[in-house]
Amino acid sequence: MDENATSTAASPGLSDFIHANLDTILEHWEQFARGIRSAHGMNADTLRDHAAGVLTAIADDLEHAQTSFEQAEKSKGRAPREAAVSNAELHGADRVARGFSVNDTVSEFRALRASVLHLWREAEGAASPGAGEQLIRFNEAIDQALTESMERYAVEKEETTRRFDTLLSSSPDLQYILAVDGSLIYANKAFLHLCEPSAQLLPRDNIARRCPTIGPQLARELPHVIETRAPCSGELSCAQLSGPALTYRYVLMPVLNDAGQVESITGTARNISELHASREEIYKNAYYDSLTELPNRRLFLDRLEQDVRHAARTGNALALLFVDLDFFKEVNDRSGHAAGDLLLQESARRIAACVRATDTVARIGGDEFTVILTEVNKLSHVEILAQEVLDALARPFRIDQKDVHVSGSIGVTLYPQDASTPGDLVRNADQAMYVAKQAGRNRFSFFTVEMRESAWVRLQMIDELRHALARQQLDVFYQPIVDLDTGVIVKAEALVRWHHPRHGLVLPEEFIGLAEETGLIDDIGAWVLAQAAACARAWSALAGAPFQISVNKSPAEFTGRAMIQSWDNDLALFERAGKQIAVEITEGLLLNDTPGVQARLGQLAQTGVQFSIDDFGIGYSSMAYLKKFKVDFLKIDQSFVKDIATNLNSSVFAETIVLMAHKLGLKVIAEGIETAEQRDVLKTMGCDYAQGFLFSKPVSSASFERLLAGNGNRAPE
Repeated sequence: MDENATSTAASPGLSDFIHANLDTILEHWEQFARGIRSAHGMNADTLRDHAAGVLTAIADDLEHAQTSFEQAEKSKGRAPREAAVSNAELHGADRVARGFSVNDTVSEFRALRASVLHLWREAEGAASPGAGEQLIRFNEAIDQALTESMERYAVEKEETTRRFDTLLSSSPDLQYILAVDGSLIYANKAFLHLCEPSAQLLPRDNIARRCPTIGPQLARELPHVIETRAPCSGELSCAQLSGPALTYRYVLMPVLNDAGQVESITGTARNISELHASREEIYKNAYYDSLTELPNRRLFLDRLEQDVRHAARTGNALALLFVDLDFFKEVNDRSGHAAGDLLLQESARRIAACVRATDTVARIGGDEFTVILTEVNKLSHVEILAQEVLDALARPFRIDQKDVHVSGSIGVTLYPQDASTPGDLVRNADQAMYVAKQAGRNRFSFFTVEMRESAWVRLQMIDELRHALARQQLDVFYQPIVDLDTGVIVKAEALVRWHHPRHGLVLPEEFIGLAEETGLIDDIGAWVLAQAAACARAWSALAGAPFQISVNKSPAEFTGRAMIQSWDNDLALFERAGKQIAVEITEGLLLNDTPGVQARLGQLAQTGVQFSIDDFGIGYSSMAYLKKFKVDFLKIDQSFVKDIATNLNSSVFAETIVLMAHKLGLKVIAEGIETAEQRDVLKTMGCDYAQGFLFSKPVSSASFERLLAGNGNRAPE
């Protein structure tokens, strides 16, 4: 028969049956398809979509006659393809995308064939004329559709595999698949890069042997994953031939077969070395001092709490040392912050070298350090260690090619003798340190109950001082300064007093130190200056000539931060007052090389105010500094005036000051004069001015004004 001869067209029957009963056929087929695991969750329309198209195409084909050649080709699965993509091909591509296996996809076509034939037989279509030929053509069409679907399935699967392989190979993360015996099934390039030697993967290559850097650590986790059939994650370290070890975070995921058994394990691992380092850096910044690398206040308090709990369980004693560097601020101001930082670093090393590795040394702020000594058996051991720390800090520090000298003040408290909580221990040690500093520095002091009571009084005094200005409890008293030649009151010194509601009149030596520590000195100093300036104007008018009032300026007012905010206001007031105001400063402030202090002294000089060096003779002033800042007055300290008439050394020293000052063009004021004999000796030496109880004690502004108005401005003899 000629291959192009046309066979008889299929008689109506199966084609019409498919068209007429398409929904029934699909419902019957769907019952089977729903049993395929990959089809779970698919809705009916999505599941039937391509099956309906395949059946419709087959029914349409059955309606047309075919040549013997076409019949032969179809029987071999080589029917001519349409230009457009067939529904069978779309079905194969879709099943790859949805994760169907080859068996699942083939099963769908088998079920489709079975559903059509079963329902057609029930409709007695199989007994109709020409049914045999229709069945042959139907089976050939189903086989052809299955071939098209599987070909497309294979192409899509290969492309998907290639894409995933490219994706995984280009990933910096380690990607790998392991058999249950630990052999490598797949590994991407990043994983193979860690293996030795770096080559292609060999069949059944065990991960522990192939990748000794991380393989053994992963292999140890496999039995757990297989037994639990659950994912496993963690971190592992990977040593390098050069450089620090890398840190990986890994995940092992079991692959289960239809029986629920583990058939393989997939794994991924990400290099988190930078994250790990960043995490460590964050922890370090949170719990360690960046300058000294010692534990900071947060970590110190945490360790102290743990050590207190441990001591409570074991019954051992614990000692806490609070170490404060003496004269650190002076070094920091004079030599700069860089030198101060070096001093702190070396101090930290010296303190740490004195204690055991099990003890804690911390920097809790500024120039303050703490030491926790655990398992203290004898008090003498604490005393010995405290002295060792003092000796270490007393040795010269070589900074910027210069020897720098500081010392330490140490407060010591014990657990459980002194306190039972970390907070109380810290307060106790701080109070004991303050006592050591007040006692002369470079020493240690053990906490006592009396210290707690004293500290409470001190804190209460500070709290009351904070409200003293607002409650108008402060007052300015004035002490006359007389001209020794004429005995006339020509100046005055402003001295602040506190009218305390319980303690009565409180002298400045009892609260100025607290004001300096707390920063209240700035507000108090500005208020005293304003009061003195107003009195200077009023008394100048009363005297008919400029009348000068000396105002003490604390070094803290030149170095404190609050000073910056009110400095412009003070300068404006000084400019208006001119020579009616003289500023008394200490020798130490004059020698302060800090740029900010020097700049402020220069600004003060430009306002026209005059300078007095208070308590001259007990500090370290040099003639160069006296000339540099155009000092106008030197005040001889009362310690030399006290026995000037009976002690040759005091007399010589006072006379030397007078002679030197006059040679430099300066005037001299002697303070603390209580007897006429002292006055006469100083007058003989050529001293210019004097003040003291001989002339008048400090008095209120109203009383001072009466002194000026009476007796021709002459101070009482």
